[in-house]
Amino acid sequence: MDNSSEGSQPSDAKLSPALPLAVAVELKRSIYSLTRPKLAEIISKEFDEPPYRAQQIFEWLYRKHMVTPELMTNISNKFRPLLSQHFDFELPKIEHVAHSKDGTRKYILKVGNTDLVEAVMIKQTSRVTLSSRMTLCVSSQVGCAIGCKFCHTGTMGLKRHLTVDEIIGQVLVVILDSKQYNEMFSNIVFMGMGEPLHNYDNVTDALRILRDPSGFAMSPRKITISTAGLVPAIKRFAEDDVDASLAVSLNATTDESRSAIMPINNKYPIATLLETLKTYPLRKRELITIEYVMLKGVNDSVADLERLPKLLKGLSAKVNLIPYNFNSGLGFESPDQEVPRIWQRELNNRGVFSTIRYSKGPDIAAACGQLVTESSKKKRVKSISILN
Repeated sequence: MDNSSEGSQPSDAKLSPALPLAVAVELKRSIYSLTRPKLAEIISKEFDEPPYRAQQIFEWLYRKHMVTPELMTNISNKFRPLLSQHFDFELPKIEHVAHSKDGTRKYILKVGNTDLVEAVMIKQTSRVTLSSRMTLCVSSQVGCAIGCKFCHTGTMGLKRHLTVDEIIGQVLVVILDSKQYNEMFSNIVFMGMGEPLHNYDNVTDALRILRDPSGFAMSPRKITISTAGLVPAIKRFAEDDVDASLAVSLNATTDESRSAIMPINNKYPIATLLETLKTYPLRKRELITIEYVMLKGVNDSVADLERLPKLLKGLSAKVNLIPYNFNSGLGFESPDQEVPRIWQRELNNRGVFSTIRYSKGPDIAAACGQLVTESSKKKRVKSISILN
């Protein structure tokens, strides 16, 4: 597993202002890769600045969205040039923004020298209040190693993990661009390209920045990590010092059918996964989200509907039914129109709270399971397996 970019430099290495330019550039680290405690440690040891500077910098970056150090007015005139000289403030580049007729926007972002990832601003309208809110869907990897058969991202294989700064960079880029639309997201979901818990260290450090009171100051209830069921990582996440809501892709009610569409089930079958979830610590009134992508003739039978409540018995969970988005060439179809509503009614009647998530942005390939860059459609990256 890749380490975050924080670990790329020795913590006790002094960055002298007198270093030649070529060396200084070589030693630059992204400011967005650093949690606040790590930034405080670096600026104290390497620049002899008070640790509270880290709080000031975080507030400029993540509360005021000021990514130009020269304009951080409460930072000393002496230290501001050193910030520019020794830290990289560059953000991912927007290659293209696609606009859906439903108000969703898909961002194609360039990270590193050549890699492309996608982030999506999803417009969701309440059927009760008719008000709208935005949810930001971010990517955690270039491609994905899990290989779910119904997901276009899985056809890419996995090229690499995104670094902390590339994850946080997606958030900042979308914030800065969204100001022209006079709208902002209230929630973040790690449901874009990649399996977030496979890229554990970088994702959890990104969560620390999102949660930091001087950073984005987001509530754990406003951040959701979606996993295909990496059991060891779920256990680690439960014990770690980070907090976010958890969503788990189940998508089947038998091991046979789940293994056919999600190879990860061969290593972590349904019973193992659900037993792990039953011991997962939850906040008061918190529920684990069980995601169930409905595939016609695969997992939407009456027998599946009968089995699902029995499987979830004893688990504090809600079910998110997701009618499949047709992906040309993958061989799956959306369920009949009435089936999700029947499932929702029957699950609710049996004491399993359920909702239907009708995906947004299908006309711009921004819906669930559709995220895959055009370059990757032409040439599949060799997958790095985590299942062997």
